[in-house]
Amino acid sequence: MAKYQVLAEALRQKIIEGIISPGNKLPSEYELQKKFQVSRQTVRNALEVLEKQGFVRGRQGSGTYVLDREAEERKKSRRIAVVTTYVDNYIFPKIIQGIESVLAKEGFQVQIAFTGNHIWREEAVLKDLLEQDLRGIIIETTKSALPNPNLPLYRRLQEKGVPVLFINSRYPELDCPAVSLHDEAAGRLAAQCLLEYGHEKIGGFFKLDDGQGIRRYQGFVEALRDGGIRPLEENILWFDTEDALDFGCMAERIVKRLGACTGILCYNDSTAFEVIEILKRHGISVPEDISVVSVDDTDLAMLGEVGLTSVHHPKEKLGEKAAKQLISMIRGNMPGMSYEFEPYLVERDSVKKL
Repeated sequence: MAKYQVLAEALRQKIIEGIISPGNKLPSEYELQKKFQVSRQTVRNALEVLEKQGFVRGRQGSGTYVLDREAEERKKSRRIAVVTTYVDNYIFPKIIQGIESVLAKEGFQVQIAFTGNHIWREEAVLKDLLEQDLRGIIIETTKSALPNPNLPLYRRLQEKGVPVLFINSRYPELDCPAVSLHDEAAGRLAAQCLLEYGHEKIGGFFKLDDGQGIRRYQGFVEALRDGGIRPLEENILWFDTEDALDFGCMAERIVKRLGACTGILCYNDSTAFEVIEILKRHGISVPEDISVVSVDDTDLAMLGEVGLTSVHHPKEKLGEKAAKQLISMIRGNMPGMSYEFEPYLVERDSVKKL
């Protein structure tokens, strides 16, 4: 932690604990320099942090004073933006429900937008948010495994003092926390399930433009290596957001690359559902001919003829946790912290013991 952050935290704690009361003046810059043995610039940077967090306000020629945060809170916007890739299907309604349930109890208003997992739609949404009076943003990354041209827009939001928290994944270039599933552990759990059922010729179908797909692949590979299996590249198939609109165009490749495996891990339940249908049309049955494991444990896992073994995604709890983290960031009670939910496997009938 930088010196100015240490100083800011020390002063913030004194304010929170009531040692320095609202309306009172902080020690002068010179006094803070002397007491904490830091430079004048360090003191100024620390005070700037506290002012952005809403703890103090500088008065020209007079000094820096502690704010009555409850009174200041009543003056501020109560609007929170929630931006996801999609809104009305798959895991997203439950995530949004979790977010709204927490924010509503705290008196915040929620406005929802979506990007469709497209960079230029994300750009339009962020530009619109920059023009609004917002208290914070909960946002899902767009194609987080690829370089993103919209990072400057996120930095402008941060410069405005708007807390930004990511869900499901994050952009490593930005100093913003994220609340997500532990995706590497999810990929590892799914692969271990296949190994425990005696499978050795194991393939995978992963999403290449989202960070979740990369991390699930990493966990998958680690589990196979730990189990003494060398992952074969010819049994790994990748797809992107546009491919997912019509997996039928990939049917031949799916059957060629995955059809000869005894078990496969699919990126998520939606992907698994499509793959199972394609395999079925080519005379390959699940789990008789090939076992399938997936991630997310959604309603789709129970819709097919065979119940899908899937790693559980917390959905609503993830939304609740994200909302609580953002509120803490807004109120300055704690710095933004990332959090990963540990996964667990829900076994159904899509995996056959060899």
